[in-house]
Amino acid sequence: MDWTAAGALAALLSAAFAAGYTYLTYQLVRSQREPHVIVYVRHDESRPTMLQIVIANIGGGVASKLRFHLTRPVPHRAWGFDPENVSIASSMTDGPLIEGVRSLAPGDSRKIDWGQFWGLVKAIGDEAITVTCEYEDRRRKGYRETFPLEVRSFKTTNATGSDAQRVIAELEGIKRPLEQLCKDVAKMLARLIEAREP
Repeated sequence: MDWTAAGALAALLSAAFAAGYTYLTYQLVRSQREPHVIVYVRHDESRPTMLQIVIANIGGGVASKLRFHLTRPVPHRAWGFDPENVSIASSMTDGPLIEGVRSLAPGDSRKIDWGQFWGLVKAIGDEAITVTCEYEDRRRKGYRETFPLEVRSFKTTNATGSDAQRVIAELEGIKRPLEQLCKDVAKMLARLIEAREP
């Protein structure tokens, strides 16, 4: 191989590498401007018995014309602290999962109070409800994502830990001593009143 052919091959490889690098950089920059919508279930930290459905745009672009397709009806307001005391849940008839969302900015979300663990277990059982989300970006490029809505994985989990829950736990800890103090003060006042009566 002569030096001219070797130089041409090196130049060709260098150009191919530069083109590949430019393409990957373009894809990376473009992906940071694209929306990315996810749907998931979470504990509401301010109300630890409540499970919520969250629709969130974790991407860098605006998602528009969000539509949701469900494999079966989604229960709504499924209440129940324990398996014996469970209310009959109604089916969701309105809200973002049913009516869609016109636009969801980057970092924005919609949170739906779904219900409590045992109420939801009774309403949907072990099989997850599959949600397919379709939406567009600003260039009208379409996206389609699928997510399961399930509650079994929340069994025996703990949602406490927020500041509000910690304060409530601390107040519960001083409740009994305060009750005893109130009783003691009431007894002392009763004795004082009895002593003053002629």
